[in-house]
Amino acid sequence: MHSSNTILQNLETYRNAAKRFAKEQGYNISIWDLIRFFPSWFRSQNKEASPLIDQVPWLTFAAIQFLEKHLTQNMRVYEYGAGGSTLFFAARVSEVVSVEHDPVWISKVNTLVDSYPYKNVKICLVEPILQTNRVDPKSSDPSAYCSALKKYAEYSFQDYASSIDIYPDEYFDLVFIDGRARPSCFKHSLSKVKQNGFVLLDNSERIHYAYIHETLDRRGWKKFYFGGPGPYGSKFWQTCIWRRSI
Repeated sequence: MHSSNTILQNLETYRNAAKRFAKEQGYNISIWDLIRFFPSWFRSQNKEASPLIDQVPWLTFAAIQFLEKHLTQNMRVYEYGAGGSTLFFAARVSEVVSVEHDPVWISKVNTLVDSYPYKNVKICLVEPILQTNRVDPKSSDPSAYCSALKKYAEYSFQDYASSIDIYPDEYFDLVFIDGRARPSCFKHSLSKVKQNGFVLLDNSERIHYAYIHETLDRRGWKKFYFGGPGPYGSKFWQTCIWRRSI
């Protein structure tokens, strides 16, 4: 049970996050969205809460609701970055293929997935390759196969990003991009999306993902913008989902 002081403190944190987001992104979230998402946001601030435990994707709440509405049992999903999203999709679609770069994390995800009777999940470990001769690669460059994280500055994620290549074109209903080297993952996954299928990019406000926005805008894919609160932290952010035109 939460004290009134705790609730008030969280309300203040939530309000400040909304103001900061509006200032940084030039986007005002509706009062209705702020009100309706606060209970979920408040519950997620519990120290024991996590995407893996709660079996949800770590996206903005509005994006999660969009997925809940549009996913169907006959869909196939490819995701870059395993976690709570893997279990979320397993319960809702016919096939989930997840690629993950971290062997410690994938072990945790596999343990939880194996505790359920899911037969529709395939999780693949594809670790980055050390390349000490790399010359200042740019994480915004889809051909660089690099991560923006400093600890991966000398690693190539080419095998990770291209792991989707083994599947036929127009095979997946949703490609979920929430891992490493996202512009590179997008480059390889674009042809794998079915007509009327979706591409999801989390943290889509980051400037080094401009290539993804520009490419899909140029191709005329319908964009759904979900900026605002999400679970497990005080900062608001953006998730974008695009739908391929028929």
